[in-house]
Amino acid sequence: MLKPMRLRNLLRSRQAHWSLALFLGALTLFSAIALLATSGWFITASAIAGLVVSSSFTFDYFRPAALIRLFAIVRTAGRYGERVTSHHATLSLLKDLRSQVFRALTLRNAPAHQDSTGSAATMHRLVADIDRLDRFPLQFIAPWFWAVLIVTAYFLFAYWLQPQLAYAASAGLLTALLLVPALGFWRGRKLALSDVLAAELRREHFLESLSLLTSLTLWQGWQQQQRDTLSADDHYQEQHYQQQQLISLLALLQQLALAVSLASLLWFAVPMVYAEMLSVPWLLAAALALLGIHEALVPLAGSFIGLGQSQAARDRINQLMQLNQSQLKVAEEADKPRPSAPFHLQTEQLCARIPGALNGPEHINIALHSGQVLLITGASGIGKTTLLKVFANTLAPSSGNYLINQRPYDQWQLDECIGYLPQQLDIFDRSLASNLRLADPHASDEQLWQVLADVALADWAQEQNGLDTALGEYGAQISGGQARRIALARLLLAQRPILLLDEPFAGLDSTSSYQVLAALRKRQANGILMIVSHHEMDIPDAQRLHLSSP
Repeated sequence: MLKPMRLRNLLRSRQAHWSLALFLGALTLFSAIALLATSGWFITASAIAGLVVSSSFTFDYFRPAALIRLFAIVRTAGRYGERVTSHHATLSLLKDLRSQVFRALTLRNAPAHQDSTGSAATMHRLVADIDRLDRFPLQFIAPWFWAVLIVTAYFLFAYWLQPQLAYAASAGLLTALLLVPALGFWRGRKLALSDVLAAELRREHFLESLSLLTSLTLWQGWQQQQRDTLSADDHYQEQHYQQQQLISLLALLQQLALAVSLASLLWFAVPMVYAEMLSVPWLLAAALALLGIHEALVPLAGSFIGLGQSQAARDRINQLMQLNQSQLKVAEEADKPRPSAPFHLQTEQLCARIPGALNGPEHINIALHSGQVLLITGASGIGKTTLLKVFANTLAPSSGNYLINQRPYDQWQLDECIGYLPQQLDIFDRSLASNLRLADPHASDEQLWQVLADVALADWAQEQNGLDTALGEYGAQISGGQARRIALARLLLAQRPILLLDEPFAGLDSTSSYQVLAALRKRQANGILMIVSHHEMDIPDAQRLHLSSP
């Protein structure tokens, strides 16, 4: 049972990093406000001391000056440290989320989920939604934590000076802290949801324009598509403009509330100065600190927009997970059997075409039995990947029959039967072992080394850092060929009897290619192996299917 994603669990992923970022951010804001208040106090106090000859020689100029320098250094260092720490925590959180969602969607029900996530549009949506989740800690949790902490510290400071000052400033300050952001709660969350939908519509139009460029041009639909895309972009920009209007309005109301708080503070403080209950320097320090609090309150104006965007992203990801799970449940409730060995895969006059494409493979007739290999070749763009998607149950054939063990493919439950290596790979910023164990969390180190040897990567891994080798986000620290073979090794751990591989030998020399091929044939001795390749390979006893233009 897949557990729904909850926003409050996001901070647990990197709790130490988030705690440090929150602490450094609070320290930075406190130092900035304290620097302003201390500077005002010091300048005023030193000026008064200079006017009074008797006190000008006894006034301590050094310790306040040192305190000012300390606050300035802490403010600068804290701000830099908070930026570095929060960015590290955010990127680490996104890395964890990508791998978690990949495992939940892909490994629990690999074939069934492909209709939902196989398309480029859906994958872009999924990545964008994962990226939006970081707005919950960055734009909601952190600003509220800092604002509440700073306002509390100011109340304690004002109460220490004179309790009446804390009471005088409380109404305006609490209005700016609580009431004004609350006014934007419903509107902000509504705008956030509209923004997510507008961004999705805009993204879909751009992706459609690129993927259907040839068809739209041939059928004279490009001008209309261009108008629709520009309209979607205008709608997206309008949503952002409305968000900025709301944030500006709330910020203005906060400023007015702080102005009221300052006026109330001065109203009560001036008589105290005349009564010598409060000195002018301390009054100026309290007033400047109150004005400095604005820096902590401003982010609250847009906090509920960030919250709404994270909530919308969470709901969309949970919806996708629930769809994946419901597909699995429907398949189980339908009592669809799983095919068992020996396997027989057959097509009769099968035709396949990706929606919107002008052509695709047609009239494909093949018959494969357990232990056999099919090599699919042809020029780029001829439809090799399209055909493989049909075999992988990620694309329905446009016509013809696709049979497994003499029964139509849709009468079987294929979630643990078919293993598919697509062109688009998922490599995460985790260790080599962690990337491999996404397929089998309980796999031993010996099993990992074995699959690495099967894909000709064992020697390379030993020269690096072994199973602890870092791969980088999207495999940034390795080559494209190495990333493909790591994905292949992960697929081998899943032990699927029907294996469909799209360009598994990319980036390999001839010797390594045949080494990997020998390991694949050994593993699939009782199963079926299909390989898509641009290049001809000498595979004894293999069936060959060469796709060409009609």
